[in-house]
Amino acid sequence: MIITITLNPAVDETVEVDRLVTADTNRVVAIRRDIGGKGVNVARVLKELGYEPLAMGFAPGRFGGMIEEQLTDEGIGCDFIPYPGETRTNINILDRSVHQSTVLAAPGPVVPPEAIDRLSRHLHRRIRRDTCLVFAGSMPPGMEVTFHAEALGRVQALGAMSVLDADGPVVEQVFALGAQPTILKMNDHELGRLLHRDCSSEEKALDGARAVRRMGIDSAVITRGGEGAVAVTPEGEFRAMPPLVTVDSAVGAGDGFLAGLLLGLRQERGWAESLRLASAVGAAVCMAPGTALCHRGDVNELLPNGVVEPVARHVAVRA
Repeated sequence: MIITITLNPAVDETVEVDRLVTADTNRVVAIRRDIGGKGVNVARVLKELGYEPLAMGFAPGRFGGMIEEQLTDEGIGCDFIPYPGETRTNINILDRSVHQSTVLAAPGPVVPPEAIDRLSRHLHRRIRRDTCLVFAGSMPPGMEVTFHAEALGRVQALGAMSVLDADGPVVEQVFALGAQPTILKMNDHELGRLLHRDCSSEEKALDGARAVRRMGIDSAVITRGGEGAVAVTPEGEFRAMPPLVTVDSAVGAGDGFLAGLLLGLRQERGWAESLRLASAVGAAVCMAPGTALCHRGDVNELLPNGVVEPVARHVAVRA
């Protein structure tokens, strides 16, 4: 079973304007609200693709209850821990003229120690040898990465699979505690913050992914927005280019990409075909408005149009 962990869930509010003008009044053209948080998004995409995940994490306040209720209504198994306070709201300002999003991300309420202990107990009871545990997203105030490290260590001890999708500083702290996820998934900006260097080009992202693998991580996958993704895996190194689509909003595309990748690997498609599926899902998310996710029909239509190819490494030859 794929278990997604969302420690800092959100309600995502998308506000669309024809053209964003700073320091002035902007007229709102459209507005929508969706439940969010990276782990929640991954679970919802997996369900849309026909897989039954389990979504776990925290669900503070009235909005937290709304998130759990909507997931249940969508047929997704849930195990969320409530606590006082209110789930954060992320505001996504979408400039239609250039198809660019500006996200205002709230930190979320402080999580009490008793809620952390309760989630830890629930999670440890659910981890099995066939588990794929996915930590995705940020941490709320009051949370320490020791939670990640302990859970990842338990998964590793059982020989199960784990995935970490988080920003560079969080990953750096997890690594410092000796925890090693099976797969590290990041975007190129997050990778740069982890390695403290520029990872903006394809070759620099590949070099960064190789450096991550030398740290003992089985596979490193780096997404690069519209430029596709690169992956350094036990089956080789790959570049994946997504199908060309008209982008409505790229919010959540990375989460969709991860869901497609995990589904492909779970179905034993191999890394190349799993990356192709991931790229199709990420592109399908980009076609959806605001913070909405993908439709399975769009994924199936886009799947043949993605390009995944091995990366040829050039070795210098002495004369």
